[in-house]
Amino acid sequence: MLSFSKIIFTALVIVVVWQGFKLFNRFKQVSENEQPKQTRHKKKSQPKTVAQEMEKCPECGVYHAEGNAHRC
Repeated sequence: MLSFSKIIFTALVIVVVWQGFKLFNRFKQVSENEQPKQTRHKKKSQPKTVAQEMEKCPECGVYHAEGNAHRC
């Protein structure tokens, strides 16, 4: 059966875990802010993929990367 002490203990555990996550996120934000600005901008400005010009095959109509061999 639920007693007052069990409810208080459960609430206390929830509050401690919640505060722990807040503290962890705060340390994470501080460490990100301490990085040099050039490093942060360099990471954000680098594209993950490179765009390529596509050309349409005159025989089958499939688009493929320009300059690459294509078999129909």
